[in-house]
Amino acid sequence: MSASSSTTSTNSGNTYKCWCGVGITKLISKTNQNPYHRYYQCIYAASLRLENDNHVFKWVDEAFTNEI
Repeated sequence: MSASSSTTSTNSGNTYKCWCGVGITKLISKTNQNPYHRYYQCIYAASLRLENDNHVFKWVDEAFTNEI
């Protein structure tokens, strides 16, 4: 997946981090399967365009639904 935005996700000033210790960013999918679908991903995994690994990846709407 490629992305167009990169903002670090925070919660009351605390930065969320992946298990690897790197922060998490919110990105936008540009694939045909999920056009313009927002998701969170580990910045390290995003920079290397890693897929199907153990780094943080979560669709924003799923994350939101899980918190409610």
